[in-house]
Amino acid sequence: MLHIDKISAKLILRYFCLSIILLAISCHSNTVDYPSKHYLAISKRDTAYLKITKRENYFYGEYIVKYGNSAKDSGEIRGNILGDTLLGDYFYMPNSGGVKKRKPFALLQKGKTLKLGSGAVMSFMDIPYYAPDVSINYDSTNFVFNEIEQPYF
Repeated sequence: MLHIDKISAKLILRYFCLSIILLAISCHSNTVDYPSKHYLAISKRDTAYLKITKRENYFYGEYIVKYGNSAKDSGEIRGNILGDTLLGDYFYMPNSGGVKKRKPFALLQKGKTLKLGSGAVMSFMDIPYYAPDVSINYDSTNFVFNEIEQPYF
């Protein structure tokens, strides 16, 4: 009986050591820290703030627009990175209240600046998107974002 107890103790010790090793391996994180960048754009009385985190081929972040001294739209952005273009969606709660809204969102990166794009918007099943046969315009934009060191709002 004593001999069986020694074998059982060795098996228990081996399984315990194996579990500790597997736990240590699974807890080791291979995540990469992707830093966020902050941008600010001013057009007449309107101010826009952008916080973007870029990964390999997609982005996400916050987008806030203050219209003069009164209204403000704020929400989240996310989408794909296609070369120098960031194309995605803006999910926001309008200052006037109501329900959360969604609209297409496009940025063109030129060095350390980002230009907000505009274009013909279509909708399919209440999901808005830019019309594929019409180019997104980045030249007559209201907002050209410049990188800033720290959050603005």
